[in-house]
Amino acid sequence: MAFACQRNSYLKELVSKVATCVSVANGKFEVTLNDTVLFPEGGGQPDDHGIIGEATVSQVYRRGAEAVHVVDRALEIGSEHRCLVDWKRRFDHMQQHSGQHLLSAILDRKNIETMSWNLGESVSHVELSVGKLSAELVDAVERECNELIRSRQEFTVHYLSKLEAENLKEAKTRGLPDDVVEPIRVIEIQDIDKNMCCGTHVSNLSDVQGVKLLHTESKRGNVCLFFLCGNRIFDRLNSSLDVERKLNKLLSCGTEDFPGTVDKLKATVRLTQKSSKTFLKELGRYEALDQLDNDFIFQHREDADMDYIFAFTNALNADENKHKTEHKVVFVAGGPIKTGGQFVLKAPCDKLAELSAPILEMIGGKGGGKKDQLQGKATSFKQLSKVRDLIASKVVKTEETASQAALNTPEEQASLQEFSNFSYWKVPLPDLPDTTDI
Repeated sequence: MAFACQRNSYLKELVSKVATCVSVANGKFEVTLNDTVLFPEGGGQPDDHGIIGEATVSQVYRRGAEAVHVVDRALEIGSEHRCLVDWKRRFDHMQQHSGQHLLSAILDRKNIETMSWNLGESVSHVELSVGKLSAELVDAVERECNELIRSRQEFTVHYLSKLEAENLKEAKTRGLPDDVVEPIRVIEIQDIDKNMCCGTHVSNLSDVQGVKLLHTESKRGNVCLFFLCGNRIFDRLNSSLDVERKLNKLLSCGTEDFPGTVDKLKATVRLTQKSSKTFLKELGRYEALDQLDNDFIFQHREDADMDYIFAFTNALNADENKHKTEHKVVFVAGGPIKTGGQFVLKAPCDKLAELSAPILEMIGGKGGGKKDQLQGKATSFKQLSKVRDLIASKVVKTEETASQAALNTPEEQASLQEFSNFSYWKVPLPDLPDTTDI
């Protein structure tokens, strides 16, 4: 049978009797009624929301001839309850769905077939059997839709048997589902369209109020045409006006001057960014020179990019500075502490092999490079202090080892041996007097 919501789409409430109530997952219950004012999802149209007595209905779906209502509490079988639909949601769906029938009918006149459609939460679209739509065609279709809305054509619902529906040539359909239940509904817009559909619709085209075509997107070789109908047009207009008022204040100009003002701001930003990059690279060079005499070189700036890092490392590698830095560990990074950024780690081959793995782990880094340099991207710089401490510990250890090695050269060993053989050290020490009684 057709549900009450299908027989009269403008019906907002109905007293219904609970036929079944079954507990399901997550504290929910599935309830069927002897009739319902709440539409179950179907025909591309989302389901209705509302209440059954004190129970909140969060989902309605069709199971054969039944509408199953998912509610938040148990309802006694046989009890009667006032069922109330969320009318704002319902009427929105009626406007979008009826508007889609009109839009598809006008496109069909131009030999453009609707392959599918989607009633979205804020914007809907039809998928069309063409690869592209010209702006002129879109404008023409929109004008024709709104002219027909002003003509106030009636919507009529016809009820057919499955056999009648299958043999009906004048009504469009993408095929009846296997579990379809009679009667089959055919929605007719007077002199415009006939289409098999289970959804809720307006009774007159004037209730659609208007159709606004927005933009197109390519999909699987077809094109999707996005649109708004009825109150959604006014919602979008109000939202756009609110943005416009804010931009009037921010840009200190009238709406008609937005493009020119924004172009000027973009030009100013580009010039500022270019100057900033130049200054940042120059700063990198000077900050590198400032660390030439350090035991190791460690540098991080949140506002730095790869241009800065390269300027920094190039200054270290300059011919006049290379003798001071070629055997040092160098770590330079740029990017926010929380989200990380780019880095370069440079060191003698043995040191690089020793430092790479732990440093990459500390900064969540990945990268590659040549034998004495690692370059990559980090996901966080929160542990930079540990990176610095690690490098410092390796540098200090290296210096101590180097000092010890210097003392163990053959020349030093020979000198020590000669010193130890000096006869002075072989002279016995005289006995010291007993000072006990002094």
